[in-house]
Amino acid sequence: MQDRDERLRQAIRVGNIGIFDHDHDSDVIFWSLELRQLYGWDPEEPVTLPKIFSHVHPEDAPRVGTALKRAHDPDGDGAFDIEHRIIDRAGRLRWVELRSKTLFALTGRRRPIRTIGAVQDITHRRTTEERLRVLDTVLSSSGQAIAVADPDGTLTFANAAVRRLWGYADRDDLSGRSLFELWKTAEGPAVALRRIRDDGIHKVETPATRVDGSPFYLGVTAEAVCDANGALTQVLVTFADVTDRKRLEDQLTQAQKMESIGRLAGGIAHDFNNLLTVISAGLDLGLAPLAPDHPSRPRLVEVADAAQSAAALTRHLLAFSRQEIIAPKVLDLNDVIRRAEKMILRLIGEDIELQVNCAEDLPPIRFDPGQVEQILVNLAANARDAMPAGGRLKIETTSVRCPDRARAYTSLAVSDSGAGMTDDVRAKLFEPFFTTKGPGQGTGLGLAMVYGAVQQNGGRIEVVSEPNQGTTFRIFLPPADGAPARPSPHAPAADGSRRARIVLVEDDPRVRRQATNALTSLGHDVHTFANGADALSAVASLRPVPELLITDVVMPGMNGRVLAERAAAILPGLRVLFVSGYAEDAIVERGILKTGIEFLAKPYSIEQLARRIREVLDGGVPQ
Repeated sequence: MQDRDERLRQAIRVGNIGIFDHDHDSDVIFWSLELRQLYGWDPEEPVTLPKIFSHVHPEDAPRVGTALKRAHDPDGDGAFDIEHRIIDRAGRLRWVELRSKTLFALTGRRRPIRTIGAVQDITHRRTTEERLRVLDTVLSSSGQAIAVADPDGTLTFANAAVRRLWGYADRDDLSGRSLFELWKTAEGPAVALRRIRDDGIHKVETPATRVDGSPFYLGVTAEAVCDANGALTQVLVTFADVTDRKRLEDQLTQAQKMESIGRLAGGIAHDFNNLLTVISAGLDLGLAPLAPDHPSRPRLVEVADAAQSAAALTRHLLAFSRQEIIAPKVLDLNDVIRRAEKMILRLIGEDIELQVNCAEDLPPIRFDPGQVEQILVNLAANARDAMPAGGRLKIETTSVRCPDRARAYTSLAVSDSGAGMTDDVRAKLFEPFFTTKGPGQGTGLGLAMVYGAVQQNGGRIEVVSEPNQGTTFRIFLPPADGAPARPSPHAPAADGSRRARIVLVEDDPRVRRQATNALTSLGHDVHTFANGADALSAVASLRPVPELLITDVVMPGMNGRVLAERAAAILPGLRVLFVSGYAEDAIVERGILKTGIEFLAKPYSIEQLARRIREVLDGGVPQ
């Protein structure tokens, strides 16, 4: 019996429980030492109901008073069970749980004669519960999608944001479902749970599907909650819709990839253009003395045609890489479309209907005229290939007002009724050499050229397409200052008989040799140099005095622009024709030819060289 009483006393002390005994007849109240310590009373201090009640928190006093009267009511069962706040003698707020039983007289009038009970300090429990309640409110109302699962992956909690993310109704309770109904991990639930337990925190981004079937990209952060032994007890998971961020990351990656491909393509085109210049000039020189019926002429003409095709490919590469040198002019886009309409009709064939809708009062644009025509041709050819059985090609222009721009943009839309394309194809559409055509049916450079040309001229291009729904390319171009230039009907013809005194500077020996031969064949006096320094040291002593400098732009040591400036200082009035295979900062700004610069692009034919020399000598601006 003594052992049992001792164990009871120890349990009371450990449980922070105080006991009391109230004799109603004598009004003597016994409080245990634990109860006195809870209230902050002295061990021998007398206990009365008013003193006890004075410690009850004012907000809880009415509720405690009502419960006490009910416990002492002769018609009741004497039970008293309540949780309330007290303020101890030191002024600290505490929560207590009070349970008691009132005994009533068995004879005579039914009245309370004794109340025995216990009081336990539950401050820590109530504080914890309040924190949990606040936490539950925060989690439930949070905009962040949060869920909790047990060690098997079964959801025990999912807040409203989870339901909204997947499109569930507010009334849907996700508790009891598998976490992996939402997060469809490729490695399987068991492996995912093991990874979460081992890593502590596991992050992943993966495709997901909403209740309505719409796809989105899901970001998952799963954190393991383990016990002292390291066993997984819970999994705390946060979800996020990262679709927009992934789209931006993909766009950035694509832009970086296109930039890298562009730099590579530009470098290849530059070297290739030097080779094609040698080939083209050599073929022109080889064909010149041959009679029309010479047996070798057809073979050489065929080679010349192939060289021209190769030159077109390099132009497309340079356009894509935005290294093609362009000379933008203020244009009326509608005029360009009308001029190109017959060419487009021949290109697409009779089984495709062409519709052209040009808006009136279209803002003028600043664009290289040749590039505009090439864009139209490439887009029309792409549409034709998408409609092998015929269809409709629509070209239309509109004026588009952008919210963040003071002036209207010009929109060029080219639409077809063809096969359309998948998202995967659309993502690679502008990459050089990407094509869906069979071997030998396309170079994959046409749309790459369109992309580069639009970017180089300050525009933007969008593509809308779905399988079997056709495709629309929409190009947005900024407005230009000024009015479109109109060709003069009485432009003077250039004098083709003039013999010029020329200094030629070219570092590539093969190009230099062929260019010298070409200029000599045209009847010009030519002084040839391999670099700028040699040319500059000799130019003052040359006789007759040179009137034209033809120089490559990219050369070791001194580039062509520096050479031209220094040579012009020695020979005032010297005219200059720059020759290059791609855009260089010395003569262009963002790919656009600087004002007053005369330029001939590699590769060039002897005819093109002769025409540019005449134009520069007859109308060029001296350096």
